[in-house]
Amino acid sequence: MKRRITATVVLAATLVAAASGCSKQGEGAAKAVDEPTASVWVQPPLVEAAMRDGADVVVRGRAGPNARVVLRGTDGAAVAVAADAAGRFELRVPVGTGDLRLTPEVQVGEDAAPSPETLVLIGGGAGPLLLIASGEPTRRLDGRGVLDAVDSDGAAVILSGRTAGDLPNVLIDGARISVMRGPEGAWRATAPGGGTAVIEVDGARFAFPGFGAQSDFTPVRAGDGWRLTWPTGQSGRQTAWLPDRRS
Repeated sequence: MKRRITATVVLAATLVAAASGCSKQGEGAAKAVDEPTASVWVQPPLVEAAMRDGADVVVRGRAGPNARVVLRGTDGAAVAVAADAAGRFELRVPVGTGDLRLTPEVQVGEDAAPSPETLVLIGGGAGPLLLIASGEPTRRLDGRGVLDAVDSDGAAVILSGRTAGDLPNVLIDGARISVMRGPEGAWRATAPGGGTAVIEVDGARFAFPGFGAQSDFTPVRAGDGWRLTWPTGQSGRQTAWLPDRRS
């Protein structure tokens, strides 16, 4: 059954994923990890930040103390590192100029806990860095803007972003939309629809190009931004539109 986006969706709190190759640093860190005792309570890692740094993308986040954190690519290649005693981890993912999809995972003994989220690096991290999960609002990692993303399943849209102050005024085709506050300055607004629309956030205008036809995870330019569409369930699909950052 197709999983619909609804107003009750909770922002996801996990993330990231596997590299297209293994860096020497990642391999060394993985070999140095002492395997903790296996536990049925293994939790997936929480990716908190990602940024391009030279030929790598640096991914930071939290996991269980001393947990082995793995980012696994669609080709099976992976990089790994041990979280410290406080559960903090940092991974360097070697990237090129292509798009990458990575899945984060924690391994404890023979137990593994993959994240429900996927880390997407558009243009090898030169473009948007984002976390996607079916039915959830996209979480953007590349800086801040008045509008981070517009998610749609063709029947509804979720607008999302972050603010350090008051909730923004949001309009879709001139109609004001109710905005909800989330954790750590996040906000979201949900409305019916999925076609082209003019979105205004605190007076800044965005031309949403509508729900995507492709569903193969391929990022494409759409209007003044990027559009990524992927399959959900047996017949559904979800689109995330990522407006270009504005100075």
